Amino acid sequence: MMRALLAVCVVLGAVACAQDRPLTYRQMEDLSRQSLREQINRPQPDTCQMAAHQSLIGAVGADIDRATLPPLTRVICHDCAVTMDYNAERLNVELGPDGKVARLRCG
Repeated sequence: MMRALLAVCVVLGAVACAQDRPLTYRQMEDLSRQSLREQINRPQPDTCQMAAHQSLIGAVGADIDRATLPPLTRVICHDCAVTMDYNAERLNVELGPDGKVARLRCG
């Protein structure tokens, strides 16, 4: 959140310095909202190679060749307990109740 506020301040400062007349409060608010929308809608970086393994979705979990997965990957069965520690480089392969891959996520 602090990064977002800092980015908004930098954008507003740069725009204010580039113009001959000062911005109105409404213009500053519009710029701030636009910057915030851009930051919210920016896609998350693929830190765990998730895009390269999208073909796993729908595959049977027992048939996955784990040697082809990134080193930190964990396959999570349906209703299994997992730790809540977050590692952006870890690929999580989540299985559905039918034993097939339902979802991939980083963390």
